[in-house]
Amino acid sequence: MKQFKNILVGVDLSQGDRLVSDELPPPTLEAIERALWLAKLNSARLLFFNAIDISAAAQRMIDESEGEKNSVQEESKSVLLGLVARAAEYGVTADSEVTFGKSWVEIIRRVLIRDHDLVVVGTRHLSATWSVIIGSTGIKLLRKCPCPVWITQPQENKQIESILVAHDLKPVGDLAMELGCSMARLHDAQLHVLHSVEFPEFDNAFEQHVADDKMAFYRSNAKGHIEAQLANCNLTKTPRIHLVTGSADLAVLEHIAKYNIQLLTMGTIARSGIPGFITGNTAERLLPGIPCSVLAVKPADFVSPVTL
Repeated sequence: MKQFKNILVGVDLSQGDRLVSDELPPPTLEAIERALWLAKLNSARLLFFNAIDISAAAQRMIDESEGEKNSVQEESKSVLLGLVARAAEYGVTADSEVTFGKSWVEIIRRVLIRDHDLVVVGTRHLSATWSVIIGSTGIKLLRKCPCPVWITQPQENKQIESILVAHDLKPVGDLAMELGCSMARLHDAQLHVLHSVEFPEFDNAFEQHVADDKMAFYRSNAKGHIEAQLANCNLTKTPRIHLVTGSADLAVLEHIAKYNIQLLTMGTIARSGIPGFITGNTAERLLPGIPCSVLAVKPADFVSPVTL
C-alpha cells in the first residue's frame, strides 16, 4: 500500500484584497484536515507552505518598503505556526515556510528541493458554472508537479465513502490504481474502477463497426488487467469494475455523478513531444470540470518543466 511520508500542504491565506487573512477559506481548511489525517495514519511529516502570489508591480512596492514586506511575511508565518502547533496536537511533526512568487511554481520548487512525495491543496472555483471547478493553481500542479497531487473539495461528509479510479491500463494507470486501493483501504470506501475500452478501429477518420468477438476480446483483456491488480488490494468491500466505450472524460463525469464519487484517482500523461507541459487529451478536457476531490499521479519518468 502506498505510504506518503513527506507531505507538502499548500496554504492559501489570501482573502479578497488581503494578502494574508486569519480566516482560512473552506478549500484550504479541507486540505489541511486531509493532510493531518493522512500524516497521522502514515507517521508522515508535513510542511505547511504559503507563497504570497502578487504582481511584479506590487512586489516592487513591497520591496521598497521593507517594513511592509516583513509585516506581510510575519503575518503569514504566524498563521502557519498556528497550523504547526495544531499538527503537534495531532501527534504530527510539521514545519512551515513562507515565500513570494507564483503558488504553483514555488510549490513545485519545494517538491524538487525537499523531495516531497505528495502535495495537498484546496481548490478555488473560478466560475459558478460546472465547467471550471478546479482553479488555475490546481490545474498547473496537476499538469506539472512531479509527485502525486491531491486537490481537495470541501464536502459535508468527512468520511470518503466512494472512490473512482480512472484506469487507462497503462503504467501510470496502474499507479493510479495503487493510490485508489490505498485510499479505499484507509477509508474503508467502496472502490469503483472505470476503463473506457479503446478500439484501434476508432483511430480512423470514420468509426468502423467492431465485431462482437473482437469487442469481447478487448473487454476481456481490460477486465483481466484490472482484476489482477485488485487481487492484491485486500479490500473489505468488493470493488466494482465499469467497462465503457466512447469518450473517457464524459464517462468519468457520468460515473462521478451516478455513484456519488468523493475522490477520483487518475494518471496524467504528457503528450509526446512536449514532456511535462500538457496532459493527455482525456485529462486535458476532464481536469477543469472534476466536481470532486482528485488525486493524480504522473508516470515514473515524468520530468517537470519547473526548475530550480
